[in-house]
Parts: sequence; C-alpha cells; structure tokens
Amino acid sequence: MLVVAIGAPDGVHAAVRRADATLDAVVAAVAGLPDGDVVLATRDDAGRKVARSARLVLGPERLGLLHVDTPVTAWAVMLAGLVTGGLTASSARAVADVVLARVTTRAIVSSVASLESPAPTFRQHAGSLLPRTAFVVDPGRGTVGRFRESLGVPSGGDLLVVARSPRPVVPDAMDLLPRPADAELVNASAGWPAARWFEASTIDGPLSWAVASAASASHRWSACEVCGRAATETCIFCDIAARPARTGRTPRAELPDHPEHQHPEHQHPEHQHPEHQHPEHQGVIS
Repeated sequence: MLVVAIGAPDGVHAAVRRADATLDAVVAAVAGLPDGDVVLATRDDAGRKVARSARLVLGPERLGLLHVDTPVTAWAVMLAGLVTGGLTASSARAVADVVLARVTTRAIVSSVASLESPAPTFRQHAGSLLPRTAFVVDPGRGTVGRFRESLGVPSGGDLLVVARSPRPVVPDAMDLLPRPADAELVNASAGWPAARWFEASTIDGPLSWAVASAASASHRWSACEVCGRAATETCIFCDIAARPARTGRTPRAELPDHPEHQHPEHQHPEHQHPEHQHPEHQGVIS
C-alpha cells in the first residue's frame, strides 16, 4: 500500500511518504510514487482540505482519502500498520479501524484550561492557573486527572511512539514509560491546548496481529458501486456507500406451501387429480 501522510512529523515509519499540508507538496509526493493506488492519510481539517484539492487536480481514480481524528502518536502507529507488506489500498479503512481500536494513548499536559475533549472539571480548570501543575489525559476513556508520577501506558505492545513539546512538562517524562520508545516524533503538532505536553501511544499486542485481523475479515467487505473496489462502509476513493458484499452462493429455492401451486410429483396423493394418480393409488370403480 502506498501512503502519503499529509502533515506528518519526522519519525513516522520510513515506508510512509510525508508531505506538508500544501497542494504543491502533496502533488509532488504522489508524482514521486510508483504507479498504483495511493492513500492520502490525514488527521486534521487542514490536511483533509489539501487532500481533497489534490484529488481534484490529479483525479480521483488512484487517490483514496483516509481521514481519522486521533492523537498524533496513535496516528503514527496506524500509519505503520498501513504500510505492512501485501495490503491493498482498499483495505486502508479496515486496517485503520482495527489498529486504532487496539491503541492506548496517554498525555501529560501542563494545563487543561482550554481543553474541550475530554472536558475537565471546574476544579481542574482552576488548578491549571497554578504554576507547575500537570494533568494526565486519557483520550480513549475520556478522562482527565492530576498527574501523580504515573502515566499509565501499558507495556504489552510491540510499538511505542512518543511525542513532546520543546519545553518539558515534567523533567523525567521518558522515565515514566514501561520501556524505551520505538519511535519519537520530531516537531509534532499534537493539538493539546497547553504550552508543555508529552504524549505516548502503544498498541495492545503485536501490530502484525491487528493488521492480520483486519485482513482476515475481507470476505465480509462490500464493493463500491462506482469503482468496484472493496470497502467496509464508504469507499475511500469515491466517497459513497458500498453495496452489500456478494457471498457467491445461489439462494436455495423454496417450494410453495399451497397444494395447488406445487408440482404434481411433489403433491400428496390425496391432493392430486385422479387422472394424474398412479393406478395403484386410484380408487376402484364399481
């Protein structure tokens, strides 16, 4: 699968082609790829607008738009899953959904005064005005809590991605991780409304298991009415709902229930006309 991540920072998987959120940058990135379908991956409105403009310029035939609203470190884990060998571009949505469902994200932020989702309490909002405060945000569970020397990132995943602001929110943020990070995003725009923040995401179990789980359900995918590509719900190339998948089996015909609609050989003898009955079943005429 060929993937162009619009607005992605340094540090994402090496197989992902990165492009700035400008039309010229995206067109140049697509032009530098081999022939074949290309997935334009975005996570913010600016990137999505540029991706749509690129499809108007280059044509929608080979450009699929995959937009997800997720933290930047979780996005990096998802991008790594998309470039797994052997995947087709039409599987991008299914793979993204399965991978993100198994990703855990935590963030330490210096202030939640302007945080809208998840929403902090009034006391937490007021506490953000005090110096040297820090809060732990769990986007998945939708919770906000005071930072008490624990980040809570699980250690069972095989891919751990981190990102942080230029100014540290806590001096030993890296020591809060269960193990050294596999990738660190450089100059990432996390979108947290705080001057200082630290974010980490990891996947539950091997990334390859999540990708294989998504691919194994391909027999249940639908097909796009326009381009015929496989799709889970909406085609990323045509932006229309996919038609129901075909099972390839012919429905078994059911016989009518009413005797007068049945074929003579399937009728009960008492319902058959005498002239059509076998002699041994006909009555004797005296």
